[in-house]
Amino acid sequence: MKTSRLRYVWILVMLGSLLLFQPNANPAPAVQANNGNVLVNGDFEAEDPATHGFIWFPPNHFLALNWYRWWVNMPAANTMIPEYDDMRPGTLRWPPYSGRHAQVYFKWGANYQAGVYQVVENLTPCVPYEFSMYVNSRGNAGTVPHTRIGLDLQGTQITLDHDHNDLIGGQMPPRTAWSAEQTILTTWERLATTAEPLGTRLTAITYANPSYTGDQDAWYDTWWDNGALVQVGFPNGKLPEPTSWNSSYINSASVQYTFDGDNLRLSWNTTGPASTQVWYQTMSTAQITTPPPMSHTMFLPLIMRADIWQATALNPTPTTSHSVSIPGMQSLQSGDKIIVRLLSRHPTADACVTEGYGNIEIVKP
Repeated sequence: MKTSRLRYVWILVMLGSLLLFQPNANPAPAVQANNGNVLVNGDFEAEDPATHGFIWFPPNHFLALNWYRWWVNMPAANTMIPEYDDMRPGTLRWPPYSGRHAQVYFKWGANYQAGVYQVVENLTPCVPYEFSMYVNSRGNAGTVPHTRIGLDLQGTQITLDHDHNDLIGGQMPPRTAWSAEQTILTTWERLATTAEPLGTRLTAITYANPSYTGDQDAWYDTWWDNGALVQVGFPNGKLPEPTSWNSSYINSASVQYTFDGDNLRLSWNTTGPASTQVWYQTMSTAQITTPPPMSHTMFLPLIMRADIWQATALNPTPTTSHSVSIPGMQSLQSGDKIIVRLLSRHPTADACVTEGYGNIEIVKP
């Protein structure tokens, strides 16, 4: 009898646990595959052993591991600082977008200009990275969320440390690429922006500056979850076209080529480290024919060949010595032409720039 009673109690405990930790019918997994995400704890699921959740910071904030707080509080009176918390099981702010945790900050009365950020290291310069995150903003009907996310191209540390969270200078870095703003209240919405690092760092920033004009007492909630920073390709796999095809950054005297079986191998040097790509076209001598002589005048329509360039796979690793192989040479006939353009992309003080050199006309022997 005692054994049956214990078994009954145990079943009730298990059912209670399921109800507590499974608020959705089909919850997303708490830990997901990285899938190229270079954010550290981008999904906010990492737990501090002491709290089984976020880390506590004064005055009474809970912050996700590997993230920093920032806010604008001028003049300094603590009136503009929201409260940071962990969206965790058993709280009023539940459920997150997925898993068991999400970063939230909120405030009654005065609004705020605040967020969290992370400086991401060991990135490849001048290749695009997409930063995305889901946001859910709440407040009175008529509240404007003014939430967005950004990527600072220079990887700036925008506060001094965990204890000094005022945004340095009260301004965001000027070279921040921002997403569009959230448009709907009380809905999880995915925001995204893309940028190329000028070095090996990017700063991923969440931003919220909600506002409300109305008769009710204002209150604001901003929830963030499922952040990701992943390397993405250029459109159509091609570097952005350069402004000139006679760049001195590419040493024209260093350009060499050779036919090697089915490949045309090209090499060149650049003034500084840059990425590597070749655009090319092939032109068959069979395409060029001489019309027969005519004793009368005939007007024929002008047919222009589309300026379509194939591209080799981009090698994003910065280097001063570049080499590329173009396949498919055995299908060409002797005398056929390969027109090539050399491209290398590198950072300047303000932006990433594509350098180009061409057209180079190569005849198959």
